[in-house]
Amino acid sequence: MGGRRSRERGAADELEIIAPDRRKHGEALFELLAKVHCAGSYYEELRAFRVLYLGNSHYDWEASRIGLIGDTIVTHYGVWGYDMRVGAARVRVGGIGAVATHGEFQKRGLMASTIPAAFETMREHGYDLTMLFGIEGFYHRFGYVRAWAEERSLVPVSALPGEPPSSPLRRFTPCRRQDLADLYNRQYATVTGTAVRPTYTRGFPWGRGLEGWLWLGSDRQPSGYVVVRKQGRRLRCGEYCGDAEQALRVVRRLARQRHCDEVEFHTLPDTSELIRRLRRGDCRVETRYQQSGGPMVRMLNLPATLAKLSGELSRRLGASHLAGWRGGLLIADANEKVVLKIAAGRVTVAPVGETRHAISGDTVVQLILGTDHPAEVAVAGGIQLSGDAAQLVEVLFPAQWPELSYCDRC
Repeated sequence: MGGRRSRERGAADELEIIAPDRRKHGEALFELLAKVHCAGSYYEELRAFRVLYLGNSHYDWEASRIGLIGDTIVTHYGVWGYDMRVGAARVRVGGIGAVATHGEFQKRGLMASTIPAAFETMREHGYDLTMLFGIEGFYHRFGYVRAWAEERSLVPVSALPGEPPSSPLRRFTPCRRQDLADLYNRQYATVTGTAVRPTYTRGFPWGRGLEGWLWLGSDRQPSGYVVVRKQGRRLRCGEYCGDAEQALRVVRRLARQRHCDEVEFHTLPDTSELIRRLRRGDCRVETRYQQSGGPMVRMLNLPATLAKLSGELSRRLGASHLAGWRGGLLIADANEKVVLKIAAGRVTVAPVGETRHAISGDTVVQLILGTDHPAEVAVAGGIQLSGDAAQLVEVLFPAQWPELSYCDRC
């Protein structure tokens, strides 16, 4: 369980970086995280880390890394493993959370040694990308770049559909339910950025105040649901499934019952029918772009990622005006190079060779995820396009407007 060990000098101390062993390090790790991240009751935070966030979740004990000085845990870089959709393809993502440095050992560069060790281990364990929702001005130092812009839609309750819900509502606790996970996976099967469920298995450590409301279809099975939380005079809706019109009716009823004036819809895919429905009415949309902070992504294994995307890339190519294009396209980031062999409408990964068609730059991962329009990604990130790459990038890596539900975030 300990995995590979590495040692780094931090001031006069020796830092040993290893995988946490649940039996040996579990309680000390839970206590460290509860102290560093405590926003209320220490004991409530301790229970959340022990029972929900790490203890019974998709936390990867082998890929995560702790730093030890003597027997004291001084750093932690937590990895939660899940599959993320990129169109119809799936890539393995190491979601990062519970990043912590012991208060008595801060400002010694210990985390700067722990993070690269975690990158190496994640790659060894089959992770393609790593994602986090980070503080401002820190994670760019380790190769993370903006994954997408965060967006929320704000709507007066009076602007939502006034008709009552067409089906009775049933309250549920937002946690793992296989029937609802199946419903979610069907609805968002090709939506880039979303997680393949289940992720958290017992509940969410940030779930206090969350309400789930579902309705049944003619087969007496759940056909849709919403997850909401009241915040002052605003009702926040962070997830929905099913018919968009029904969901909006449900949200209006819940908002009125809770004496809210406004509803905020957040972490919903920009391409969802509910968001499109809102924009045909009265709403305001707020978009936040952060260069360093918020949702950020880093490539771990470029060849493996593009191999997993070969079917999706072939589909995009085949549906375009470049379906008959043939040749090799070099994709290169700061660490690796890959050649895509394109012939007969198919895209495959081939050994690196000579080609005049190339896409190269440090933010290639943004193209792969579809963070923004490819031309804008290229200009903003200084990506170099040569040969026919300027045409191919528009076809192979279009904007996807990715999004990850807050119920799946680490």
